[in-house]
Amino acid sequence: VGLAGRLQPPATATASLWTRGALRPMPKGHVMGVPGTAEALAGVLSDEGLARIGRDADLPRTEVGDDVAVGEYVAARVGREVVDRLVEPLLGGVYAGDAYRISMRSAVPQLFEAARTHTSLTEAVRGIQAKSAASAQAGPVFMGIAGGVGTLPLAVAGALRADGVEILTGTPVTELRREPEDGWRVVAGDRALHADAVVVA
Repeated sequence: VGLAGRLQPPATATASLWTRGALRPMPKGHVMGVPGTAEALAGVLSDEGLARIGRDADLPRTEVGDDVAVGEYVAARVGREVVDRLVEPLLGGVYAGDAYRISMRSAVPQLFEAARTHTSLTEAVRGIQAKSAASAQAGPVFMGIAGGVGTLPLAVAGALRADGVEILTGTPVTELRREPEDGWRVVAGDRALHADAVVVA
């Protein structure tokens, strides 16, 4: 749509976490809030929460079966404080759900696979981190657009119009029906249209 020259990496920013009455830097050394070591969450969790992470290595293996809720599994291994202070806010922000009900297999598949092959959750996280470090790509993972992402819909609309596509805005669609021989019938406002393809938003 003609915006390739305006792609740019996002400005460097740091994330913070409001916990235990203060704004603290987002800790490193975790996978979606699940730590590889207790030390990774020092200053974020209570002393009891940190001690609970340390007991993960002494617990027997937790079978995950075909799937398990992320919060349920993580709380059983390293304690509810990790879930409530880190996993829940991070997953909830991405999946708009309750960490104690979100599928680990779907939401954090690399953690699910690691949990199937490791006895300790913290060991599994360290394994994921080691693989990530070994395969880290150069350059940014995400790109933005100079002028803001709001310029994208207008650029797409302009490119479509240039290709002869008709775009109707502020027009209610009251009928959308597949025609047996030639595409779609759309009634938008007081107009009946025939089209090969239709996008209704």
